[in-house]
Amino acid sequence: MQATIQERKGFTVLGILVTIDPMAADYNDIWRNQYEPRADEIRAHATDEACFGIYFDCGKPGMVDFVAGAPVAGVGAPPEGLVLREIGPCTEAVFECSMAAIGQTWGAIFGQWMPASGYRIDESSPCLERFAPGCHEGTVPVTIHVPVRKA
Repeated sequence: MQATIQERKGFTVLGILVTIDPMAADYNDIWRNQYEPRADEIRAHATDEACFGIYFDCGKPGMVDFVAGAPVAGVGAPPEGLVLREIGPCTEAVFECSMAAIGQTWGAIFGQWMPASGYRIDESSPCLERFAPGCHEGTVPVTIHVPVRKA
């Protein structure tokens, strides 16, 4: 498994917020039934064509605040029912995979790559998935971004 280590610039994301167990969440429901009805409203402010799934610590064991959204600029207060979240800069390990292999890739990151990498997760910043146009068709990979620090 290969990772690219890079510096993430900070950005703001606008999207929907759902508190989930990431191991048991119905991501199809989140994206199709919760994000998609608001997608045009979110994309009107987007600075990137990609969508992001971002995993924030919510302080509950086994749970995360999951934001499905897009990076934005120039949004004052979020429209009702949407959230604005800041993603700070960090060092991150970036992995590529197909849509079908997302779960398997997460398992390999924490089960194989991380223990042998010389890095540990930087829990001060969220992990995220970036879904660029074409990833659903398999023509472009999904990228998984994991904030890291030297072990």
